[in-house]
Parts: sequence; C-alpha cells; structure tokens
Amino acid sequence: MPIIPDQMSYIIPINETLYTVHLKQRYFLVDTFMVYLYNQGSESSHSSHIQPQCYYQGYVEGYPNSIVTLSTCSGLRGILQFENVSYGIEPLESTVQFQHILYKLGNDNKELSSFNNDTKSLGKYSNDYNIYVGEKPEPPVPDIFPLYLEMYIVVDKALYEYLGSDSMIVTSKFIEIIGLINSMFTQFKITVMLSSLELWSDENKISTVGEAEELLQIFLKWKQSYLNLRPHDTAYLFIYRDYPDYVGAVFSGKICAPHYSAGVAVYPKEMTLEAFSVVVSQMLALSLGISYDDPKKCHCSEAICIMNPRATTSSGAKTFSSCSLSDFESFISNQDASCLQNKPQMQRQKRAVCGNRIVETGEDCDCGTQEQCGPQNCCDHRTCKLKKGLDCFEGPCCSGCLHVTVFVLESGVRRQTKHDECDFFDHCSGRSAQCAADKTIMDGNPCRKGTSMCFEGDCPDLNARCRSLFGPGSKNAPFECYEEIQSQMDRYGNCGKHEGKYRTCARRDLVCGRLICTYPSTTPYNRKGPGIIYALVRNKLCVTLDYRLNESDADPMDIQNGSACGTEKVNALKSTLKIWHYKAPALCCGPGRQWRMAQVLGICTRMGDQEKHLDPGFGSAWCAGRSGHCGVNQQKKEDLSLSLSLSLSLSTLPVKKKKDMAL
Repeated sequence: MPIIPDQMSYIIPINETLYTVHLKQRYFLVDTFMVYLYNQGSESSHSSHIQPQCYYQGYVEGYPNSIVTLSTCSGLRGILQFENVSYGIEPLESTVQFQHILYKLGNDNKELSSFNNDTKSLGKYSNDYNIYVGEKPEPPVPDIFPLYLEMYIVVDKALYEYLGSDSMIVTSKFIEIIGLINSMFTQFKITVMLSSLELWSDENKISTVGEAEELLQIFLKWKQSYLNLRPHDTAYLFIYRDYPDYVGAVFSGKICAPHYSAGVAVYPKEMTLEAFSVVVSQMLALSLGISYDDPKKCHCSEAICIMNPRATTSSGAKTFSSCSLSDFESFISNQDASCLQNKPQMQRQKRAVCGNRIVETGEDCDCGTQEQCGPQNCCDHRTCKLKKGLDCFEGPCCSGCLHVTVFVLESGVRRQTKHDECDFFDHCSGRSAQCAADKTIMDGNPCRKGTSMCFEGDCPDLNARCRSLFGPGSKNAPFECYEEIQSQMDRYGNCGKHEGKYRTCARRDLVCGRLICTYPSTTPYNRKGPGIIYALVRNKLCVTLDYRLNESDADPMDIQNGSACGTEKVNALKSTLKIWHYKAPALCCGPGRQWRMAQVLGICTRMGDQEKHLDPGFGSAWCAGRSGHCGVNQQKKEDLSLSLSLSLSLSTLPVKKKKDMAL
C-alpha cells in the first residue's frame, strides 16, 4: 500500500508559466465524522468514502502571500490564491491520464453588492447580533494555542439540489470549503474541524423561509433538540437562495455558549466556493468576537482583509487585519473560550476509496474508473473485489488473474531466479500473487567448490574482488605476498587496529586480515584517494590499498565474510577459529539438531526455525529415522564477525622488493 506523504510539491502551468506549489498535509475531519442522509424520512449515515489524509495546504514558490488549498483524493482539486487573483483546478473526469483543467475564478459576486455597500444593512447585521456579551471572567489562562473549533454543518434541500444532489459531490465541496476556511484561520492558530455533515436530501426538517433573525432562532431550537448527542462546538445551517437579501446570521462572541453557538449562512446563486468560504469565515470570526473592519483604520498584508465588507467580492488570498487580531486577543482574554481548547481526535488512518487506483485496506484490487479498468480486468470496478473465480489482480506470481508457480516478468517470460550459489531459487507458491519469502542457505555451508562458505546468502570470491579493484587478470595473492606485506605492521599490513596501534598478525593469521591481490598491469595504479603499496615476491607483483580510515570505520580491504582462512580455519575478529565451529551448524538441522544431514541430501536455510531444504526424494520422514548428535555448541552469530581469506600455501619465502606510492 502506498504511503501518502505529509509534504509534496507540484509544478502547475498557468498562462504558459510554470509555478511550483509546496503543500503540507492538513487534518480537519474528526474521528467521529459522519455524513447523514435522509430517504423518505429515514436517516442513514456513512463515512467510508471519506479520505481524511489527502487534504493539503501550502503556497506558491516565489509568492509568500499566496495560499493553496488542494485535495489529492482523486486527482488535484482546489484553489490557488495569489494576491488579487485565484485559480481553480480540478481533474478531467473523462480522461484516463493525469489531466486537469485550470480556470480563473470570477470576482464579481454582484448579488452581494447591495449588502456590502448598504451601511445601514451592514450596521444592522453586525450590531443586532452583538447582544449576548458576557461579563469579564478572571484573568485568562496563558498559552492556550493551538485552538480547535468543531463545526457541525446542515445543508438544506435546496442547496443540496443546487450542488448536484449527489452526496459524495456535495460532501467533497463542503470539505473543500472547510479547507479554505482553515487557510484563513491558520493566522490565529485555529483549526476548524468538520465534526459531521447532515444533508437534508429529501425534505427540510425546519422551515427555511423568513428573515435571518427568525431563521436563526428556529435553527437554534432544532439544534438543541436534535444535536445534543452529536459532538460539536457550533452548528451551521447552509441554505440556498437565488438572490437573497442577507447572507447570514450569527450571535457575536458566543462561540462557546451552547444555547447561542449557531449560525445560518446563505449560498446565493452563482457564488463561488471561494466567496462562500469568506462569508462563513466572517460569520465564524463574528462569533469569536471579531468585528468588521473599518478599511480606513484596519490593514493587512493582502490587498483586502477578511473582515472587510467587500472581501466576498474579491478573489485572491486574504488575511485578517491588525484590528481583527486585536479583537481576537481581547476575546480570548475576556470571554469564555474553553470549548476551543479541547483537541478532538483527528483521523489519520487511511480509509479505502474504491476507484482511486490505490489498493487499500479491505480491497482486493483497485483499477480505477470503469473506463480505466476495461472489461477484461480481473477487478470489479464497482466493489474493488476480484471477479468471481479469479485469484489475483497483479504481482510477480499472478498471470491471467490466477496464481502461478513461476515468476511472470514484465516481458512475459516465465522463469525462476537465483541470485547466488548460497541463495535458493525464488519461487511462487501457487497460493499467492507475491513470491515466497526469500530464503538463503545457512551460514557456514561450503560453496565455490569448498573454497568459501556461505554468509548471509553470498558466497565470496576474493579473485572477483581483486578484479573489481585492479582490473582483469588480478586475483587473490599467494601466501608469500601476505607474509611480506602483513608482517610489516603498518597501515598497509596489519591484523586490525586497537587503541590507535596496529595489531601484529600471528603467523597463522597472516591471510586473515586485509586483502592482498596480484597486480596485472605495468601501468601504475592511479585512482585518486587511497594509498597504495607494491611488493615484488618471486616474480609476483602484489598490491594492497589503504584508505586512511578511522579505527571505527569499515575497511573495504578487509577480507570478505565467508572466505576460507588458512587450513580448516576462519577469521573471527581478525583471529582464527576452527572452521568446524562455523561450518557444523549448517550440517545439523531439525529440532534440537538431533540428526545430521549429509550434504548430498539437502541443506539448511537461514530461517529462524532452521527449516530443512532437502533434495528431491529425501523428505522429513527420511530424516526422522536418522539419529545422531553433532556435539557442536554454535557460537552466537554476533560474536562471529567473520573476516575470512583463502590460503593456497604455507611456505615461507624471502622478501625481494617493496615500493610505497602513497597517493
């Protein structure tokens, strides 16, 4: 399952100019969020299609005052707000590819101009509801930020129908509105949380006609009777009118007073979501004790402030003014704002959404829309379940919607893969679309014709390592080269370092320290970085490197784990250990290791249970009939930091020549 990032960026073209948008994940749906619907008077609720983790807010790079509010639930959907212009973006539903439409938002909500320009109406609106101001309490509790406002939204039948009569579409629009509201209230460190959404899809539960004051009182009574058991700090009724005389009603400064914490907001014909989010933000601000701005006295960083009466007719990013900030600080200090200090549980768990092309919890598959899936797909696009009689949707062990026992590569070629001599063939079980757990041969099992041993799934090849360092023709040096260089006890020849001093190599350990190779060329080694030393011994030009590392750093010239070291010995922390202590456990399998398995019969895996991997014809029943005891106390693997080297000779040869060319 894909991990949804908490931050992301997009490059979006606007008027042939590319803009980089930086986004950060925002959560504003509570854990108990539900959508309530009505059908012939019967109420139902659901929340399965809501994805709380795919909402983001951010800015446009190079435009510090810009605001971006986007949903990534299914394509990109939202608004990009610059200083004085806004753009909407949404996916093209009919296309299979990741294509979107970008359009400039209108800023001429003329149907509100009479309200905004009528100072008498504005005065009446802002003063008539500023009547329930409580007495000053004790000094405020300091440092109460951040704040959370849980909002319950009710949508009347007319607005539900105007927005499309589709519960998913209407829900997504109101979540988008809440996202826009949050982009404005971020300035006050307030998160407006959507607690639930109630859609009066069949009929209105109260009358929605009449004046603002009357309708607000009716809604308050209904709220107190029907919403007591549904968590919220404030409840709002959103209604639709073609050309209303008002845009809303609310009690000023009463956000935490249960009997007055409510509002009625009117959605006029042809109003944009951006403009309506400003209306609702103004109403919430009024309930937080914030008054409308006097444009002559109040200023903000944007072209127009949120509490300016004309803000709903202006596109672009908006912020609260200095006057609004002063009002809010006064409200927090002098009014009861305790309800804002309760942090609700916010949803952070991903919910499955069928059709988004992401396989999520509870889904077998997700191929997208009907057009994206096509008729031959293994997946039912309506349920995101496999079609009847089919096994799988995709995966390396899935072919033709059925489980198989061999890999199916992208090229269509069927084959099994094996990475190394110490690695088992990867295989498909025939019961899953994914390959079986990777298994490797147990550490200590002989490999490379007995010259090395398996270690963590690899069979080391010192000759190949020399070739990778010094080119074709290079190979692991003979013993006389190790004796010449390792006996010097300097940075090129040693058996490790302790407390800043090089360790002397015991004779039996000369080939168990650092890798020495034969040098195949007459051209000096000229790779920048390490120091290099050559030794000419019996017409063999030997070479090794020093990387000037700290004592705690891993040395790339250390002998590879799993290489043979001396005669029947291995290197443990650069000293020798009898090879049987390392190899024997690989030959002893089964519970308690009560029987010994010969190499011709099979080998053990590195799984924790020491699973037996037997050759064909030798199953568990055969093993059970054999007894015997290995008599080996296997050392803990962490105590066997094995660094091994192949030794071809034990003879001692005289020193001929040495040359140091430290680069």
